[in-house]
Amino acid sequence: MVKKKKVTTNFKTKKRNGIHYMICRNSIEDTSYWGWPLLSKHPRCNEWSEVNADVTAVLCPKCVNKTVGPPDIKGGYKSTGRIRGWQFMKEFVDKDGNVFHKGKEQPKLKGTLEPTKPKPQKKKLSRLEKSELRDKVLQQMAMVRGNLKTAKWKKDIKAGNVKMRRLTRQLKKL
Repeated sequence: MVKKKKVTTNFKTKKRNGIHYMICRNSIEDTSYWGWPLLSKHPRCNEWSEVNADVTAVLCPKCVNKTVGPPDIKGGYKSTGRIRGWQFMKEFVDKDGNVFHKGKEQPKLKGTLEPTKPKPQKKKLSRLEKSELRDKVLQQMAMVRGNLKTAKWKKDIKAGNVKMRRLTRQLKKL
């Protein structure tokens, strides 16, 4: 375990309404801590930070930002021009004629196949259409339940149970 260096200087502290505040470590010239080479060229800081009672030194958020610098923000997602999920398709051909089998390029087959056309997206149902469809499915389920109650033969009961399972799956999809 690494031994911590003890802070040799005592920094000013205040107590207001039971909350402890301490002045920033960069308020004096102290060459013994890691941030000094980065903060030596900036003016001294007079920022007070909220701390616990047992804290010996604190570096305020402004001085931390000066030592760390701004983050490198890279551009977001850049499209390759291929359709969604192309790497999971058994066979995909892009517009340049490159052939891919399960996401791996097949250079020998380049230009031999036509480009893959994207599938049209499914039409989303409106709230009204969904409720109408749900009512139809529930009505069918009621009919099947009635038929199950009156069924005597094992084959009729099994067929009714299969219909019920199918209808419950349809109902869950909505």
